[in-house]
Amino acid sequence: MGVQKMSNEFFSTSNRIKETPFTARNNEAGVKKYSVYNNTLIPTVFKSLKNDYLHLTKHVQLWDVCCQKIIEIKGKKSHDLLKYIFCRDLSNIIPDRAYYSPIVNFEGGILNDPVVFCLSENHFLISLSDSDLFNWVSAINHTMNFNADVFESDRITIAIQGPKSELLLCKVFGKEIQKLKYFRFENYVFNNDNVLVSKTGFSKQTGYEIILSKNKTGVILWDLIMKEGVDLNIRVGCPNMIERVENHLLSYGNEMTNKNFPQDCGLGKFCSLDVDFDFVGKSALLKQRDKGFNKSIYQVKFDLDILPRPPFFNNLPVFNEGKEDGRVTSVVWSPKYNKYLGFLIANKGLVQNQQNYSIHNGVSFDIIEIN
Repeated sequence: MGVQKMSNEFFSTSNRIKETPFTARNNEAGVKKYSVYNNTLIPTVFKSLKNDYLHLTKHVQLWDVCCQKIIEIKGKKSHDLLKYIFCRDLSNIIPDRAYYSPIVNFEGGILNDPVVFCLSENHFLISLSDSDLFNWVSAINHTMNFNADVFESDRITIAIQGPKSELLLCKVFGKEIQKLKYFRFENYVFNNDNVLVSKTGFSKQTGYEIILSKNKTGVILWDLIMKEGVDLNIRVGCPNMIERVENHLLSYGNEMTNKNFPQDCGLGKFCSLDVDFDFVGKSALLKQRDKGFNKSIYQVKFDLDILPRPPFFNNLPVFNEGKEDGRVTSVVWSPKYNKYLGFLIANKGLVQNQQNYSIHNGVSFDIIEIN
């Protein structure tokens, strides 16, 4: 194991924690904090959480999101495999489109909430959130005799996010990029390589993700994007916790886990229980539907004069008439609302019975249900 000094802090690395082709670029840009996502480094702060947030909401940023590991599936029965492992109905997916698609276990609990890219009738990319999924997909492929080609792809991903992202990509790929709709993608040739440009990304500031096959091409494109973005006040950035919580973007492993049904988290619309074919978790979800899905997810807003000590700040207990009834996750200060924000998975009807609930030493809070 090695120890690498990064921005006046020490970060222990090993062969289990991977750098990316852009880690050196992140370091040069002054990254202050990293986290680990799918066993890969991901920046979390550059100047400060608030400063990064304000810049993201006004300008444009280039992100290293190679941590969004990709499972590639292709072959004669690859579409059948895809239909079986996802709870969203993917029977009629169309090439050149992307689909946000939760995946559940046999008990109906969420395992991941990836984006599926349909390259052709029998060729798909699954861009993962933070949970290892390759062994799960590979095992189902073999035990259920789908016999598709399933492998961990070497493809890498960068993102361009922010209100000026379209202006920037027009300079790089041409004005045709303006025709690209949300959750659609196009293939472009850059440096004699094919690159996939999709209108997706982990922010609500509008933006794009670029999936590349070669590290060298990625670095060349990264440098070109930074050069073309100078007059747009571009910065190297990263997914921002303030921005995502304000805009109801959920994070697997923070808000929802394999203990939650998609319906607990406002993701029921991506769960197709009335299809005429079987999929992993279908029977469990149907049984629960008969009983009733009794939980929902809320955005919580509150004030605190004295902050609790970590780690409790990110998992603040919520009390219903004195008894703990959930935890608020991803707590962050919101400049937009001038309050603390977080997420809470709790029983339905919380809005109507809000007066019975309190947070951390009796503090009251405001909530909205996230659909």
